[in-house]
Amino acid sequence: MGKMRLDRFLSEESEFTRSEIKKMIKSGQVKVNGFGGVKPEQKIDPDMDEISLSGSNVKPTGMVYLLLNKPAGVLSATEDRRARTVLDLIDRPYAGKLFPVGRLDKDTEGLLLLTNDGMLAHKLLSPGKHVYKVYFAVVEGEVTKEDEDAFRDGIDIGEKKRTMPAVMRRLSVDGDFLSGIGTEKTEQQADDGEGGMDRRPVPEDLPEKVRGFCMGCLTLGDYSRAGEGQSLTAVALREGKFHQIKRMFEARGKRVTYLKRIAMGPLALGRELRTGDFRNLTEEEIAVIRG
Repeated sequence: MGKMRLDRFLSEESEFTRSEIKKMIKSGQVKVNGFGGVKPEQKIDPDMDEISLSGSNVKPTGMVYLLLNKPAGVLSATEDRRARTVLDLIDRPYAGKLFPVGRLDKDTEGLLLLTNDGMLAHKLLSPGKHVYKVYFAVVEGEVTKEDEDAFRDGIDIGEKKRTMPAVMRRLSVDGDFLSGIGTEKTEQQADDGEGGMDRRPVPEDLPEKVRGFCMGCLTLGDYSRAGEGQSLTAVALREGKFHQIKRMFEARGKRVTYLKRIAMGPLALGRELRTGDFRNLTEEEIAVIRG
C-alpha cells in the first residue's frame, strides 16, 4: 500500500471518523509496533508496521468484493442525506471504502457488486467489454415474439442511437422459456449500420445462459409477482442506460411492474442470499471476473 498517515489509515480501516481517531491517538489508545506516544500525521506502512487500536491489531483490508442482494427502496450510491444507500447495509469497518459497480434503480432489486477495485469496475461496466447483465422482469400486457425480435434488433428509446442488441425471452412459471431458444443473428449476418461495433449482435450461446440463470436464481416468490394480464420475462443486455429496460418495454407499449437483476457476467445471485444480505465473492468468482 505504501506509506500513509496513521489517522487516515485507521479511519479507513475502522468505523471511526478521522476526528475520533485523532482523539483516540491523543488518549493513548493507538500504538505502532508496540509503542505509544504516536502522532496522527505519523507516516506508517500498513503492510509492514503493526498497528493496534484499543488493543486490537488493525490490518489493511486490501481488495474487497461483495455480492449484495439489493432490496427495493435503497439507493445504489455511496451516500445520500435523505435516503438509505447500499453501503448502509454493509456492517463492516471498511464499508466506507466500497462503491457499487454500476447502479440499480431505487425500486429494482437483486445482484449488485460492491468493491474498492476501480479497475475491475471499469472493466465490468464498459459496453465494449460485452459483460451482460441478466434481469427478471414482470410486465403488464402480453409479451410477444415480435417484442423478443425488437429487443434483439435494438429499440428506439428516444436517444440518438437505438439500444444495443439484447436478449428478451418470455418465461413460463417454472423459469423456462415459453418460446424456443431460436437462432440469434451471427456477427457476419448482422448489419453493422449505425454505431459500428456497438451494433454487434448477442452471442449465440447467450439465450442458453439466460435460461440457466433463470432456472438457478428465480424462486416461487418471484413467479408469484405476476398477476392476471401480466407476463414473466428475462432480459440480458450489456448497456446501462437510465431506466433502460423499463424504457425498452415502454417503447413496445408495455409497463414493467417489477425488476430484479439475477446475474452480471458469470456472477449469479442464486437462491440462498436473502434480500438485503451480502456475501464475499469466492476466490474462483474473483478469478473469473478478473479474467
